[in-house]
Amino acid sequence: MSLALNILIIAVAVVLSGIFATLTYSLRDYSRAKLESALTARGREQWLDPTLLHSPELAFLTASIRLLCNMVVLLGLLFLVRGRMPEWLEYVVSASGAAVLTIIASVTIPHALAAAAGETFIAIFVAPLHGLRGLFRPLTKLLQVTEHVVRRATAARDGHERETPGEELQSEILAAVEEGEKTGVVNESEREMIESIIEFRDTSVAQVMTTRPDMIALAVEAPLEKASGLMEESGHSRIPLYEGSIDHVVGVLYARDLLKYVGESAAHFVMREVMRPPFFVPDSKPLRDLLQDFRLQKVHIAIVLDEYGGTAGLVTIEDVLEELVGEISDEHEPIEPAVFHRLDEMTAEVDAKLHVDELNRLLGTNLPEDGAYETLSGFISTHLGSIPKAGVEFEYNGVKFAILEAEPQRISRVKVQMLPIVAEN
Repeated sequence: MSLALNILIIAVAVVLSGIFATLTYSLRDYSRAKLESALTARGREQWLDPTLLHSPELAFLTASIRLLCNMVVLLGLLFLVRGRMPEWLEYVVSASGAAVLTIIASVTIPHALAAAAGETFIAIFVAPLHGLRGLFRPLTKLLQVTEHVVRRATAARDGHERETPGEELQSEILAAVEEGEKTGVVNESEREMIESIIEFRDTSVAQVMTTRPDMIALAVEAPLEKASGLMEESGHSRIPLYEGSIDHVVGVLYARDLLKYVGESAAHFVMREVMRPPFFVPDSKPLRDLLQDFRLQKVHIAIVLDEYGGTAGLVTIEDVLEELVGEISDEHEPIEPAVFHRLDEMTAEVDAKLHVDELNRLLGTNLPEDGAYETLSGFISTHLGSIPKAGVEFEYNGVKFAILEAEPQRISRVKVQMLPIVAEN
């Protein structure tokens, strides 16, 4: 092989390695808006399909070609110095030269290019890239299968599944927000808002609803005086109406619909003529879908049904908004004890409706989250086999529980204390 041809092959391999390295980094982290703009500017909008650009085959292809080019650089340098020095020195010189060239052309420069203009780079090479993907599809499929087997084996050994791309992105955003809070770029309230928005998509109606025991409802046969009195006492402007039992909600009474009866005889009042039809939703419905339903149905309250069709609770648009922006109070709401009130580093007074996973996060306990319950009240009742009275205390896994307030049907507030041995561990 002539010297000129050898040098040409090395140069081409270095350039190709740099191109495919830049594509690898760019495809890993790009702005969809910037990419759309870059593709539109070049008349290539058809390549904007995320299923194409997010295809694992593209990542395998660019990484594989980059590696192949780096190997060509190494072999080219080895041929270039062959016979010009001792054999052992040939390997040292060729390996050192290849390392320097590939680090510069395949790592340093591509990183900078991808960060500065990754979307433009993708837009330039998107068509030939997809052509190569089709050409090398059998090879990339084989590599994908191999990687999948290794990941499954690793996940089985570690005891957990690998995060999906969406979960990975969510983790990255939350990590970036936490880092921003540490550096002062993001304050605490902004961090909480961002976290709430991200977690909103995974929150169901059951997690924010007013549960059945806490519902304020009225029998549909109730007279006007009782209806107006209950609204004034509770401060609620909308009250569910039931017939027979709370499992048979037949309507919703609005306070503004009672205004025309002010000063009139109660004899003219018929509840069934005033009430509005109820809006029902399953307890498994995601909050983001519920918010859309509220907008389309033009209602602010929904009756939540369990899997058997019974009434599980009710949810309002205020409950949904509070999940995003935090507690919203008005002048009619009584001041209630905090859901989680920390007494010291190891102790807190907790509303028994607090979810177990939230308690674990806030106090650092390690209560099981995979039982047939969601709340602290459910955990305690399941563990004890009954609903305890106020004053009952017990320990579980290094955590002491003291029942502060309870009724025959439910637990209200609990004092939770982590014992010192848990802290030392």
